[in-house]
Amino acid sequence: MTLQNKTLGFIGLGSMGGGIAVNLVKAGYDVVGYDLRPEAVQRFVEHGGRAGESSESLVDTYEYILTCVEGKDSIRLADEVLLPRARAGQTFIDHSTVPCPQTRRIGAAFIAKGCRYLDAPISGGTVNAWAGRLRLFVGGDKATAEECWPLFEAAGNPEKVVYCGERIGDGQVAKVVQQLTVRWPDVARMEVMVFGLRGGIDLETVMRALDVDPASDDPYAQLYRAIKAGKTDDLSALFSEWAYFLEEAEDKGFRVPMLEAMYEFMKDAPLVSKDPLGRPMPSIWNELMKAKRE
Repeated sequence: MTLQNKTLGFIGLGSMGGGIAVNLVKAGYDVVGYDLRPEAVQRFVEHGGRAGESSESLVDTYEYILTCVEGKDSIRLADEVLLPRARAGQTFIDHSTVPCPQTRRIGAAFIAKGCRYLDAPISGGTVNAWAGRLRLFVGGDKATAEECWPLFEAAGNPEKVVYCGERIGDGQVAKVVQQLTVRWPDVARMEVMVFGLRGGIDLETVMRALDVDPASDDPYAQLYRAIKAGKTDDLSALFSEWAYFLEEAEDKGFRVPMLEAMYEFMKDAPLVSKDPLGRPMPSIWNELMKAKRE
């Protein structure tokens, strides 16, 4: 079955969801989109999409519903709007980043109503969302994933769309793996650099000790340039989602000692920046540079 003759309802037209929805339109899909912000809907319409009246109207009207909103909003949307109105035979695809246990709970509730559900979180940032170069991690029924695969390839880089497993939530787990391997090494690098600076050597000597050219693309060099430019408030390693990661570890009963320790160290720090979704975050660098032993 082809989805080209189906109308897709899309809820969440922000920095990430807006890019996905527009790329679906560019690929030839009929997409009706809705967002709480009128300017986001207007931008979508200007790119060829059609405006929906509300989240409720999309669920009531269309067979395929895609969502891409902030994690807590995604949970609230599912519990308060989508699940109460869902009908047997509908397909729901969530591109949001949500704690894995919540995804499993929500997915199971959709399945119990006779719906199909895929968790398909994304990674890559706003630029890649609009350029169609996102990574996608898909969890859920394989046959459903195969049917919807053209949607994922239209939204992201076809070489970076990964089927993660039959279980709902497998996509979220894989997304965390990707996020940790991207973000977590920078946490360690910041500790390395702070050790040198607080031990008494200057930043240039730190870089020489690391044998890293400050003008290179090395991750240490990128941190060096952020520090030199006074942009340390943004050195947060996407702290806004760490609690999601820890929720999965707690639910499954395993330990992530480094993440647990750093979360405890950072959880009460001042919020000095925002992530791409507007969630406030502290600066890891600032806290490492000012923390003292009691």
